[in-house]
Amino acid sequence: MKKSGIINRKLMGALAGLGHTDSIVITDAGLPIPRECEVVDLALVNGIPGFSDTVKAVLNEIIVEEAVIFQPMQEANPRVYQELEQMMPKQKKRLLGGGEFIEEVRKAKIVVRTAEFSPCCNLILYSASGVKEMCEPLDVSF
Repeated sequence: MKKSGIINRKLMGALAGLGHTDSIVITDAGLPIPRECEVVDLALVNGIPGFSDTVKAVLNEIIVEEAVIFQPMQEANPRVYQELEQMMPKQKKRLLGGGEFIEEVRKAKIVVRTAEFSPCCNLILYSASGVKEMCEPLDVSF
């Protein structure tokens, strides 16, 4: 039995199966997830688990080279936007809005739905290979 890190079987399996440039979406409770997407629904009750804790848990399991942040987050949820900037200081970041973001969601290997109810908490992470500078531990402790 795994003693630390992510213990959700479906999520851990999906993370273990990621290859270079594969993507994973971490979303709030309200994102309209396209029907064709494979979903790991972690939502239990309002706020559990939250978006930031879920992102931290995932960042502790995989190597990330790039992040796409849902553009409205900058204005609608600046606190969470700043948290993401601090969690991933070396990763390339892009902002995408509306339709463009959903098109990228459609390409993801997995969509992780959290119970986050604050606005615009949607993120796409692209996995990296063993690039040395990306393998260094990120400061994403709980």
